[in-house]
Amino acid sequence: MKVDGKPYNPREHGNINSSRNAPAKIRDEHTRSKSSPASSGSTTANGATSQSAVETLKVFLQSRYSPEIKMLNLEAMTSDTILKGAGLMAPGEKGAPTNLSAALWKLASQLYPDLVSISLATNGFTSLLPLSPYNLTSSFPALRNISLANNSLKKMRDLDPLSPTFAASRRDAKPKGFSNLVELVLSGNPLVGTGAGERKYRIEVAKRFPSLTTLDQQPLDQNIAFGAASTSDLTPGLNSNTKRDLAKATKAHKATVMFPVQITGGFCESEGMASFIGSFLTKFFPAFDTDRPSLVAAYAPICTFSYQIDTTPPARTRARRTATEKRLPNQHKLDWEPYMGGGRNMMRVKGIGKQLANLALTPDSVVERLLTMPKTIHPLNDAEKFVFDSWTVPALLAPTAAGVPGEMVMFASVHGEFMELPSKGTRSFDRTFILGGAPPGSPAQLAGWPCVILSDSLCMRGYTDPATWLPPPPPIEAAAPTAGPAPVAPQVVPGPAAPAQERLPGLTDPQHQLVLELQHATRLTYNYAHLCLDGNGWDPAVAYANFQALAAAGSLPPDAFVQ
Repeated sequence: MKVDGKPYNPREHGNINSSRNAPAKIRDEHTRSKSSPASSGSTTANGATSQSAVETLKVFLQSRYSPEIKMLNLEAMTSDTILKGAGLMAPGEKGAPTNLSAALWKLASQLYPDLVSISLATNGFTSLLPLSPYNLTSSFPALRNISLANNSLKKMRDLDPLSPTFAASRRDAKPKGFSNLVELVLSGNPLVGTGAGERKYRIEVAKRFPSLTTLDQQPLDQNIAFGAASTSDLTPGLNSNTKRDLAKATKAHKATVMFPVQITGGFCESEGMASFIGSFLTKFFPAFDTDRPSLVAAYAPICTFSYQIDTTPPARTRARRTATEKRLPNQHKLDWEPYMGGGRNMMRVKGIGKQLANLALTPDSVVERLLTMPKTIHPLNDAEKFVFDSWTVPALLAPTAAGVPGEMVMFASVHGEFMELPSKGTRSFDRTFILGGAPPGSPAQLAGWPCVILSDSLCMRGYTDPATWLPPPPPIEAAAPTAGPAPVAPQVVPGPAAPAQERLPGLTDPQHQLVLELQHATRLTYNYAHLCLDGNGWDPAVAYANFQALAAAGSLPPDAFVQ
């Protein structure tokens, strides 16, 4: 760790157990009240009373604190004369009280609430669990520097309890891990990679601490977290290389699919078709939201309706952490229970009897089924939240008379979202209609429907951002040269404030376009999208694959994404 810009050296700041800081002997009044019998009060595992242990820890912490640099030096605690003199075993030492570390951090946070640095070097830790990492990170959430040098940490996952991205979620919903850590010292631990393993070591540490700038007293470029990795490294959510963790991660985090062509907006075979389907949808969804019984006229006398639910959280939503954004505050209130039993997912509903029972075949049975479903609100006032494809299929229906061609039908596949009531959570859906012409004098024609519904298949699923199908932003045209001196472009650093289309200095037009396309596909800020591509040799496929792995593992900071 650094003090005044220089690496921290314990000898320059005094011996941690010197007589200048530590009393030569702990007096009786520190360990036991003279007015109380020896048996009063609860005792620790090593015989000291609770009050005496607290007093001893207070003296111990005061002897280890350097106020000029706001640092707590807890190196080599097992040989500390204060703890030994009081009969207290150090955290991690065999036989030490299990709650000793929690008490230590609580007391330290009361004494030094603005602590900047902690050194836990040379304590022989094989795991961080004896340090009570939950209490450590809770007590000092703004800690900037920590040293774990010269211990016996063997696995990278040993660091996970301190990580703001890999640590388990907290019950109190407070931020987890050290999200403000800028320097970490791990040298002298078996987990430190050397030679060919050094790059992977630095990548794994960067994933776990996105704010880190210095590792083992050497600069750490966070771009390395976007660097190309081996096939095993691309497994989302992987915390170790064991087969058990690999199988668990593969099951829990399926990577977002990298399609061979870019996802685009809707397809319609003609402008007339787009207008016709659009007028049908703008009549159908308001009726679905506010007056479902009126839809009885929209369905053909012989029709089909069924729905299915996909309860698996979408991979893109997991990767981008969309469901936790502030604009979607009610997602946790959603419940699939109202749809259970009526769905017709052919992969789950077994038996022809139940499959047929969940298929509505008449307008009345369709409306009856619709009325059992929760109420909805489709945000039709925002066209960007919906996209549809439509095309015609000639002669699909049987001829109505000999020598007459079969009737043409229209396919309409709609993707969008709706708010479900009463939870006010948002779901995404896919709905496929097969539409035919409304016969003259039919209920559909009399009710003003431009067509009649022959088939209606609805799939409801977890929310996905409609930005997937939005067109990418247009490239920025280079400004024409002027007679005066060219202005110097300001340097842009990663952060949420940079505009999405702002071009970084030195980028070519093709590189700038690649950044925009990756930004569109991932919702990364322009600068993080640039870092991702630059760290992967400007290969968009490799860059996207590494983004998927990092995002699914939760290794990207919130400000990496466009808010």
